[in-house]
Amino acid sequence: MKHGNNKHNWRGIALLLLVWTWAAWSGAAFDSYPKIMFQRPAGISGGAIEHFMARYDLAIHGGAGPHAYALNDAIRALNPHIVILGTSRQGVWPGSFPPACFVYRPQMPRLTREAKPGDTEIFVTSTAGFPTRADKYRFAMIGGDEWFIYNDVTDTSFVGVITSGDLSLHRIHPLNDSLKTPVRFVGFGMLHNITPFAPLVGGIPVWKHFIDKRFEISKQDFSRFDGVFYDAFRFAFWREDISGGIDLDYNRVDDFAEHGLKWVNAQWADGVDKMLKYEREKLLQVNPGKPAVIATNTGAAEENYGIALCDGMMWEGFMRFASTWEEMVRVNRLWEEAHAPVYTMIEDYDPEHRRAYAKNKFAYMRYGLTTALMGGGYYGRTFGDYYYISLYYDEFDCDLGTPVSAPQKMSNGGWARFFQRGVAVCNPTGNTITVEDAHLRSLSGYAGPYHRLLGGQDPVFNNGERFTNVTLQGTAAEPPKYIKGDGIILVSSPDTVVSDIIVGNCYNNDTSPASDAVVLQGAWTQIKDPSSETYDATRNPCYSQWSDDSEDGIGYAAAYNPASPATATFTPFIGVAGYYEISEWHGWVGGSAGSVQEAGNVPWEIVVSGQVKSSGTINQRIDLGRWNRLGVVFLPAGRGAAVRISNSGADGAVIADAMRFRFLGQSPDIDVTPPAPPRNVRVINR
Repeated sequence: MKHGNNKHNWRGIALLLLVWTWAAWSGAAFDSYPKIMFQRPAGISGGAIEHFMARYDLAIHGGAGPHAYALNDAIRALNPHIVILGTSRQGVWPGSFPPACFVYRPQMPRLTREAKPGDTEIFVTSTAGFPTRADKYRFAMIGGDEWFIYNDVTDTSFVGVITSGDLSLHRIHPLNDSLKTPVRFVGFGMLHNITPFAPLVGGIPVWKHFIDKRFEISKQDFSRFDGVFYDAFRFAFWREDISGGIDLDYNRVDDFAEHGLKWVNAQWADGVDKMLKYEREKLLQVNPGKPAVIATNTGAAEENYGIALCDGMMWEGFMRFASTWEEMVRVNRLWEEAHAPVYTMIEDYDPEHRRAYAKNKFAYMRYGLTTALMGGGYYGRTFGDYYYISLYYDEFDCDLGTPVSAPQKMSNGGWARFFQRGVAVCNPTGNTITVEDAHLRSLSGYAGPYHRLLGGQDPVFNNGERFTNVTLQGTAAEPPKYIKGDGIILVSSPDTVVSDIIVGNCYNNDTSPASDAVVLQGAWTQIKDPSSETYDATRNPCYSQWSDDSEDGIGYAAAYNPASPATATFTPFIGVAGYYEISEWHGWVGGSAGSVQEAGNVPWEIVVSGQVKSSGTINQRIDLGRWNRLGVVFLPAGRGAAVRISNSGADGAVIADAMRFRFLGQSPDIDVTPPAPPRNVRVINR
């Protein structure tokens, strides 16, 4: 039986471990599936972000600089085996790179009037091919070396020209001076000219200059990461990728019309090959003897997949950019067969308009997770259009071991893959199907009988019973990528998998699937998570993985005045009855530590079926940013148990932040005595 964080349970006690070598980090002992990931293209905000990221096998974030490195150190202290990739953007920005680095559109109009500093309108022969107000990025270059930004265009002028800052005119440009605009493609930044036609920059090719600049310590110290993840990348272009044409050879003629798409992609591939090989050399230099992971988000599989140059690719939005499910699995299998380890990834998401129910779409989560298992990939599920809040499920804590077979198609259209300790089954058919034990017996690698997991979030589905059959949902759609499916993980031996149940202030940000956020009654003030991208001692360690101004960005609630009654009730959904360790979390109140006096005697009580089972007080002036154990109590299945705190008689501000319910087992003879503090432990941060 496994419980709590199951195969990831060691992460909470990582500081107690002896020194781990890199060989141990990369050893087969931790090469177990499912492999799960946390990816955030944006920065590192969130009061307890390290605790969220450390639960995963792979973390990717867009932070840079000393605060990002401090975050990485904190994550590794909790989980020394995690792989952390730094986000890189395939692109260059005006003002940050020399003009020789850019790919330009073929259009090169000329000034019909003199242009000078302070002009808000610049007159030209034509603005055809230049970005309009509908484009977020409106840059133009004049005279071959001076950038400016504008708001919109007429047929013959740029209007709303910005008159201050680096990207504005600083000298007079005469009549007939030429203008051009850079090419932007899907993703971050402008297209850099890594083809053989680009001028040298400081005597070196653009592709080399681009990598060298990103590896400057002032930009990103990649020795603090295990590799690079490109959040947008193209190994090849489609014609619709680039509007307005492209002029790689700088002859003012659209290369698509002059040479064709095949020629354009051949020139681009030459630069990609040189650039990524050089990047791997740089990674090996800064991380000698360690993995040098290069993974790309191409949106979908492209012509050559980058298998020879990279270690993995991401399917952004699961089936969002795929053609068919079988094509996705086929591509992932190509990567799996070419690399060990492999870093293919499926990052699924639900947008904001599904806020009220996204995290409880268990069937769709299982569909994505079992799809990833078919090809040896990592799986992550996030909430939000920008992939900023990661969700955590019971199945993530299952331990299947490594694959012992290839994916196999069953007679009913479903697929199965066998592992050392179980089997993953997926239904991508677009129809609801029934999978029976006989279907699995007909496949190579069967080692049953198998059992369903006994899980806490979706206990009707994960009921712990010996497997005989299961109905897997399916919804047909056109094109096929919009098909909805389902899946199931089965294990060789009965296994209880109950991930930690968190009840916090937000439905998605800090509260587990199947459970609802805290219920506040009385004089509470909800505080947005004040954390920014500054990861240091000034950061409020409230239990939150994301800070913003939405209803998902609440960091904590505070009750300031004991004369105004306030009660907070934390009610978990208990799918598996048993003994649970219950712990409380709090940060501080106010803009900085010590700015508000927190209460040293916050009353709490654990209520089960209407009866108070345990009670006491919490000193919220101490033990910040950690789980503080309240006790161990038997909790029945359902929503009949809760932790209640109040400000009754409190001698300061009371914080309602988060409660954790950690499953310990169903037997009354469990050991609930905390271990003695370790001695002579040494922790080394890489």
